[in-house]
Amino acid sequence: MRETIVAALARHARERPAAGAIADDRSRLSWGETEQWVGRAAGWLAAHKLRRGAAVLGWLPNCAELYLLRLACEQAGFFWVPVPASLGRREIASITERVRPAVAVSFARFRERAPSEELDGVFAALGMDPIRVTVRDEPLLRLDGPPPRACDALRLEEDAHALATTGSEGIPKLAVFTLAAACERAHAQTRLLGLTAADILLTLSPGVGPARAAWLAAPLAGAGVVALLAFGADAALEWIERERPSVVCGTPSQLAMLAPGLARIDCTTVRLWYTAGSVLPVSLAEALEATTHGKVVSTYGGADFGGWAAADPDDPPAIRHRTVGRGRGGTEFRIVDSRGRDLPAGAPGELIGRGPCCVRGYLGEVERDRWRDGWFHTGDLASADQAGNIAIVGRLKEVIIRGGDNVSPAEIEALLRADPEVSDAAVIGVSDPVLGERVCACVVPVAGAAPGLESLRDRLRRSGLAHFKLPERLVVLDALPWVGDKINRRALAELAAARLAQTG
Repeated sequence: MRETIVAALARHARERPAAGAIADDRSRLSWGETEQWVGRAAGWLAAHKLRRGAAVLGWLPNCAELYLLRLACEQAGFFWVPVPASLGRREIASITERVRPAVAVSFARFRERAPSEELDGVFAALGMDPIRVTVRDEPLLRLDGPPPRACDALRLEEDAHALATTGSEGIPKLAVFTLAAACERAHAQTRLLGLTAADILLTLSPGVGPARAAWLAAPLAGAGVVALLAFGADAALEWIERERPSVVCGTPSQLAMLAPGLARIDCTTVRLWYTAGSVLPVSLAEALEATTHGKVVSTYGGADFGGWAAADPDDPPAIRHRTVGRGRGGTEFRIVDSRGRDLPAGAPGELIGRGPCCVRGYLGEVERDRWRDGWFHTGDLASADQAGNIAIVGRLKEVIIRGGDNVSPAEIEALLRADPEVSDAAVIGVSDPVLGERVCACVVPVAGAAPGLESLRDRLRRSGLAHFKLPERLVVLDALPWVGDKINRRALAELAAARLAQTG
């Protein structure tokens, strides 16, 4: 039987109680202190006499509580639902309506927002009254309850957590993972990255990509985690020099923002740049390895899928820089044509996969069209070499990947078409050297109207659209190009590129 995460926590607290476990901008805990915090919080949850498997929702930034509450839920037999702090009211309302949490945790204030007030408004509108916990200005949230019972801990076959990921219409899907799937991933990541108790992982943001190594594999290996509350290039560079991490977990866009400043700091402790979220430019991988002692390890795998691929740190640069490696944690991948037939090495086709790390299902939606004959159809266009190393070469779907965040054009288009100054609209991604893609709104104005980018963004923001989905480029057209009853997005992309090039 595989060791669970909380069993590993107890082992580290027993063997290395004073060693560092988790730190953020506000607090710092050893393994002994982490076990005590998790035990008290688990006891607090159990004392409320909630049903086993009840959902605990955490709308939190990259803070210590995000990692600690996941452990407390596993210890107490509850279902953990982390929600990215970047999401807007529309997404939060959709998630809470499906999750119907028994407990909800949020910050009183974060950046320019008041998440606790927003969440209270959502619950009131939906007629829900969960137990509310608000993180205020204290160094660390405290939830004090009686000692937990060992028999309360989640069993491997039970649901452990749900991960929110943008759906095809902009509404987040909620992918459910059992504890067995989480542990399979944790053990596989620990082996792949060669994690030990001597490692320190720096997470530049929370989420389902590279940060999963920190909240699954790190506690298994006994590696410390330092979490940057709010990403900024200067802050991240400062933390690398101060905290001396051995593994930096970030998206390609975050690593691109760090790269110019790495030469002026001491980053000699970094042995791995662990990245996921979008395709890493080869030039960036080469620059990181030329500037530092760290190796780049690129990974692939959507939160709505669970299976994953990764390059090995010992692979040659050509594989680590140009592919996302091979299936890991028992994940099997195939590349198929439109009829589902396997393609030979080197031929591009749709990437499909299955394996023990995969999702059990979804909350509030079936998504059966993505799973066919036991294989998940990713919608990504890929090719593979003879050794099975996968190169992502494009997307069959229209989702824009902006800095690792998925943005649905359909959601923004629907809101734009309701704008009083817009007659018709389409949204596309335009290439960007840092974020990979930026959101571009192509609009046909109402006669006599002259929509501006900032006014459109302001109205979309007031509608509750998340910040990362707001258009950053605007192209005004007399008409959109159509083919039959569909927008010709290829022609639109060419037209937008030409207009943007003219305007700079």
